[in-house]
Amino acid sequence: MKLLKNSNALILSHFSIRTTEGGGPPQEIRDYLLPKIKRLYYIEHPFPYAKDHRSSMIIYEEGILKKQIYSFKNFGPEGLFYILDIFITFYFLIRAWTRFDLCIALDNLNAVSVLPFKKLGIVRKLIFYTIDYTPNRFKNKILNNIYHLIDRIVCYNSDVIWILSERMIIARKENKVSPKKSAKSILLPMGANLSRIKVLPIEKINRYDIVFAGILLEKQGIQLILKSLPKIISKIPKVRFIIIGQGAYEQTLKKLASSLNVNNHVIFEGFVKDHKDVENILSRSAIGVAPYIPSSDNYTFYTDPGKPKLYLGCGLPVVITDVPAIARIIEAKKAGLIADYSPKSFVLALVKLLSNDMLYEEYRNNAISLSKKYNTNSLISEALDKTN
Repeated sequence: MKLLKNSNALILSHFSIRTTEGGGPPQEIRDYLLPKIKRLYYIEHPFPYAKDHRSSMIIYEEGILKKQIYSFKNFGPEGLFYILDIFITFYFLIRAWTRFDLCIALDNLNAVSVLPFKKLGIVRKLIFYTIDYTPNRFKNKILNNIYHLIDRIVCYNSDVIWILSERMIIARKENKVSPKKSAKSILLPMGANLSRIKVLPIEKINRYDIVFAGILLEKQGIQLILKSLPKIISKIPKVRFIIIGQGAYEQTLKKLASSLNVNNHVIFEGFVKDHKDVENILSRSAIGVAPYIPSSDNYTFYTDPGKPKLYLGCGLPVVITDVPAIARIIEAKKAGLIADYSPKSFVLALVKLLSNDMLYEEYRNNAISLSKKYNTNSLISEALDKTN
């Protein structure tokens, strides 16, 4: 799809923490589009667990932020919370009072909310960007069935579907999405913005720093690294574990670090507002960890998480569980190691890379090489080219 300089585009997404400097899929698409079009409207809604319960619409003109409009604070139980998002989107689009040449909606709820505008011709092309998908999105069966009903409706009424992983196509078929009725799926995996990242020479990194970056949730498996630390410390006394991010599991992790007596080796950076600063911390570290819990309800199995790609882009070999598809690629390219979800397995993998300089340098060079396949701007450009 060719975007003209006088085009108007719309992005709809959800957020956990409000920031204009984030490095997630919606922000990367926004930053890619800003210099290429006339106006961009960026609508984002809070997840129920976000601290800020206001939705907002940011209007950019010629790449410059011109205006930000906020809604009332959203409220109510999870189901009502998401339903209100639809009406807030209606409100923002009426306020915008313009036609959109392109709309990229991240998740099915955002996509279904603009279908009436597509029918009216206000939205000319709708891209449904599926950044996460799981057969068991909600524990409540009624909510889960509604989620998949909405997903089918959007698949059948969008112009194109962008997916992170081929596993999503298989999962959708199993959830009664008809390939004949569905819009074409185009692969747009997660990546890293290599034009923004400065990879440091190996002699300038902190050779014994392990790092995690992301939302602090139990399913991310950070607790496993903490439980592995006492044995790692006994073999690599200079090791440090840097944790970037915040979330519902943060206090539990801090208590666990204290109970294991590893506080002197753990640094909780908290939420880092500017993604450039996150990338700088990662670039100074030695190894990135992604210890996803291998459970049936972990949507990471069906998606393509950005964390491993970000690690690779910053020059970090990755130690990862065999949950996302990227884990096998990382292992095959010797850009990292797959570990079982156990302290023993992570201790072996991490000590192997921390103690063997020659092996570490080989894996680091392979990580940098592999990252070039996942350059965010190139991936977005390719997906747009395939979007007719």
